[in-house]
Amino acid sequence: MDETRTNPIISTANPGTDARGVSEVSFVDALAHPACVFHHPEEVVHHPWFTDQEKRVVLLSWVRDELVAEQLACKVAPELELMARTDAVIEALAHYDPRAADEYRSAAATLRRQPKQRFHPKATH
Repeated sequence: MDETRTNPIISTANPGTDARGVSEVSFVDALAHPACVFHHPEEVVHHPWFTDQEKRVVLLSWVRDELVAEQLACKVAPELELMARTDAVIEALAHYDPRAADEYRSAAATLRRQPKQRFHPKATH
């Protein structure tokens, strides 16, 4: 991905916003709900104010969420193909933590190899 990004001009009146008054993403929001805050994992990689460690933690949170969503989709509706961003998040994570990215690749491969069976909750009496 070869794209040119420009950093917004920071407002001196309110350092948490750019000159247009747009609030910058908070680390806490990004950590709690990365898929809601960012459209694509590369946005985390290119985030101008997050440290590499913060980016790593956000991507770890995101990949965990993606794997849980994939696992639930496989159990609840195995006939559907989930459009998960797991692979893209793992690739972004590899920039900051190659070992964790390898572990998540392995986990995703294991999950995807499992036979797809619909989950049937046991009846409670």
